Order: sequence, then structure tokens, then C-alpha cells
Amino acid sequence: YVCPLCGNIIHSTGNAMISCCGITLPALDAEDIDNDHEIIIEKVEDENFITVNHEMTKTHFISFIAHITSDKSQIVKLYPEGNAETRLQLRGRGYLYIFCNKHGLMKKKL
Repeated sequence: YVCPLCGNIIHSTGNAMISCCGITLPALDAEDIDNDHEIIIEKVEDENFITVNHEMTKTHFISFIAHITSDKSQIVKLYPEGNAETRLQLRGRGYLYIFCNKHGLMKKKL
């Protein structure tokens, strides 16, 4: 769940009724990554350097990068005018999620 007013990121492992800033938030459905949101993964020591080829302006940016497996989750909050990149330990099979404030939630199977 992502609040469209304040940008809060709220995650749940099951069905939930979530509200923020006085509004009920819909559960997000992830689309497959498209060419405008290309993800580059480079091995660096014991981690992976994740870069999203995307602008990071105040009006169009990647809000977070997350790696979710059956038993673990890692979420890194990103901010406008920063870089759309982070280092994560990608252990186990799962999905890499990104959230674009204009195009929504996207995923890539790892």
C-alpha cells in the first residue's frame, strides 16, 4: 500500500484494511517491469548493487526498491532528486519490486 497524499509505504502479508491521511488505500497490483523502468543488477562483494534507469525529479521518481522472498523482505525508501539505486543482499528466489510515483508498482522475478 502506498499513500497518494504523503507517500507512506505500508506492507502487509495478507488481506488488510489500510488507511492513511483519512483515506482507505487499495492494495497494489504489480505489473511487469517495462523498458522505461529498466533495472540493472551488479554483484558487488557480498551484495548486489541495484540501479533503476529512471529520472528522480520532484514530480517523477522511484519511491522504493524492495526484494521480497517467501520468508524475507528488504525495502529501501528513495527520495526525489536522489539516485534510484541501492545495495541489497538478494538471497533466495523472489521478486524485486519498484514503485514509480506516476506508473505504480512493478516487479521483476529473480
